[in-house]
Amino acid sequence: MSDGPHRSLPMRKPWKDLAMRGDKDVYDDQQVVEAATEALASDFKKEVQWPLVMLIKSIFLSHDNSLLAPDPEVAIQELEAAKRLAASSVFGMNAIAWSIVLINEGRFGSAAFYDAIGLAAKERGGANVLQIEEHYVRKTDKSRASRVGKRIKDAIAGLSESRLGARLVAPRALDVRPSRSRKKTHLDEGVPL
Repeated sequence: MSDGPHRSLPMRKPWKDLAMRGDKDVYDDQQVVEAATEALASDFKKEVQWPLVMLIKSIFLSHDNSLLAPDPEVAIQELEAAKRLAASSVFGMNAIAWSIVLINEGRFGSAAFYDAIGLAAKERGGANVLQIEEHYVRKTDKSRASRVGKRIKDAIAGLSESRLGARLVAPRALDVRPSRSRKKTHLDEGVPL
């Protein structure tokens, strides 16, 4: 007997954890949302280069701070030129595509930047949900695959684009590792009660 089809899922560990939470009713919807956020953050960190993120951010913010009215055509040209930085990343290309859509709508500033990153992440999540569903159909049955897919889709759809974008971009800026706890050397230095 297997521990579940999520074990043989050919995806990164955060996506396997998300599939497991989506499959098991023991996990409530909030726990599925947390796992979805972590899986998207993992993909963003591995696939999107930091210089691309900073370039997109500078395009959104530099036009917002200028004394003249923002010029969407100049911003779109800059984003088109930025595609060379994202050539190896579907996630990065999606971020540029969503940035172009938002700029065409006349949106500039940090909120629009976070929305662009969040929308790109949701698009990436949708593609990965399809992969999870296909895997579950092969390993189990269609009804179970549909149920897992629906739980994960609902979790991703419920995420706020701006909050998700801020969550994905903010950890990189900090990138601080927690310090190790001090080694206990004395017999009386046990676990604090």
